[in-house]
Amino acid sequence: MRIAVCEDEKSHLEKIMNLVREYSVIRPDAAFTLSAFSSANELLNFVDEHSSFDLYILDIIMPEMSGIQLGAALRNRGDEGMIIYLTSSPDFAVDSYSVEAFHYLLKPIDTTSLFPCLDKASDHFSRLQKNVVAIRTSHSVRLAPKADIFFAERVRRRICYHFIDGSCLDSATFNGTFRNAVAPLLEHREFLLVGSSFAVNLRHVTEITRHDMIIAGEQRISIPRGKYEAYKAAWSDYWLNVGI
Repeated sequence: MRIAVCEDEKSHLEKIMNLVREYSVIRPDAAFTLSAFSSANELLNFVDEHSSFDLYILDIIMPEMSGIQLGAALRNRGDEGMIIYLTSSPDFAVDSYSVEAFHYLLKPIDTTSLFPCLDKASDHFSRLQKNVVAIRTSHSVRLAPKADIFFAERVRRRICYHFIDGSCLDSATFNGTFRNAVAPLLEHREFLLVGSSFAVNLRHVTEITRHDMIIAGEQRISIPRGKYEAYKAAWSDYWLNVGI
């Protein structure tokens, strides 16, 4: 889980960072990376230039742009990361729900208030990871429900993800093999590497012939010679043991 902390007061920022680091000691299973930002614009610039975060811990009262406005800006970018708001006033609680905040904490923040909140966020993230796939694009990371992905296809040095609604999403460029690039998909038993250029969601496969794998009764993906029996066995195994 990647965590961003945004707080304009330096002493408060350092305190929150230290609390999160302390939390990592007592909850080592909740692995994370931690980044600090002293203004909303600094955080937004990072997100625009690099990628988004899984969890945002945001102060509400900041100069130039409030935490609520920052949360709205993130949501307008399609960012679905969890947001925990920190403030000294309860007056902003209603506003925090307008950006679907995960939690709202009143200052001063200490272990008794922050740690249970981080527990919930970590557990939520773990559950989420079981049902979604993180797709890194040129500008961000999109969390896509794995059930919504028909298949992923290699197109030069990118991966094109095909979704059940007919849309496609191109990944950032990758180096190395296609198998390594789609490893996050292949960690889920739904997905099968087909040839050297496709990762197919077995849930959406409706038929396998000696030449093609047919997805949703329409799209056909050619299968390599001699792989029919292996692919058919993998498909059958999925439905017998997983896909109920």
